[in-house]
Amino acid sequence: MELRAFLLLPLCFPALQYRAPDAEERLSEGSTLQIQCPYPPHSGQQKKIWCRVKDDECELLGEALDPTQHPYTTRTTKGKVTMEDNRKDVIVSINMTDLQAEDSGTYSCAYRNYNFNYFAVKTISLIVFRELQKSELDRLSLQCPYSEPKYSMQTKAWCRKTGRTECNPVVRTDFVSTWRNSKDLEARSSIQDDTQNRTITITTEKLQAQDTGIYWCALYVYPGPTCIMEISLSVSKSDSIVNTFILISGVLSILVILALISLITLCVKRRKQLKRKGNGQEEDTHGKPEDIAQLKSSERMESLKDVSKDLKYATLNFKSRPSPEDPVYCNVEPTQAHRKPEEEYVEYTAIALK
Repeated sequence: MELRAFLLLPLCFPALQYRAPDAEERLSEGSTLQIQCPYPPHSGQQKKIWCRVKDDECELLGEALDPTQHPYTTRTTKGKVTMEDNRKDVIVSINMTDLQAEDSGTYSCAYRNYNFNYFAVKTISLIVFRELQKSELDRLSLQCPYSEPKYSMQTKAWCRKTGRTECNPVVRTDFVSTWRNSKDLEARSSIQDDTQNRTITITTEKLQAQDTGIYWCALYVYPGPTCIMEISLSVSKSDSIVNTFILISGVLSILVILALISLITLCVKRRKQLKRKGNGQEEDTHGKPEDIAQLKSSERMESLKDVSKDLKYATLNFKSRPSPEDPVYCNVEPTQAHRKPEEEYVEYTAIALK
């Protein structure tokens, strides 16, 4: 179904009548939009365009080559938009790469008729959302730029999407609530509007798992909010068991390290003691001569003790020192007696062994 339009385009682009979106495309940042726009067979030789609809105007983003001037070339690229005109199947394929959140909006593909008017053959609502992965207790800090100066004086909001077009405000630039639970999302969130740089700054402290959801940076105007940027927020729940296991593992690791250090220290001390003891014995062995003599004397005494086990003992009673005239006795064998002159008188005695 063809709809005639009357929108002014830059670069003297003829007008198009507004056409409501036929479909909604939701893609994450960095993705590529791929769309096909069929057009009537009789318009095969006509020029085709891809444009963005803004405030009743269609901003030209790409155009296929004029078939009358380029009969053999069907592909053209302008910026991040590539258009390929399949003239046989009367379909234009459009690729729009490296999508960003600010690319969200309404787009149309159209062809020009013989009267130089343009007909929209397909219109889509493109939503490019930003994915954010966070953990519990993390801090969210986000900036949402808006390009239109006329938005500067309008109320901005950070809202949580609850339906296709419904979005409940969390915080707004024109209203600050003081009756809130400190654990609520509203109490942990704040919004600032830098009208000079046309940027909204959203901050949420101590994120919770229940904060996971779809959010809008939005213009909060009647009859409802208008999305500036869509955010897909995912807050992962921290696992206390895992955290406890990690903590215990860390403590055990420290204890094992300390035990190893203590064992090594003990071994080093023991080795030093053994080394000192070995040096002392060596010094005793190679010491002074008197030490050596004392050692040998001790060894002889030990040897004599062993020999004395087989000895028998005799008891001698000595009187006071005799006078020169008294006889002298000696314990000798008769054969060992010293021969004296016959004139000397010698007395002998025998001592019996007990």
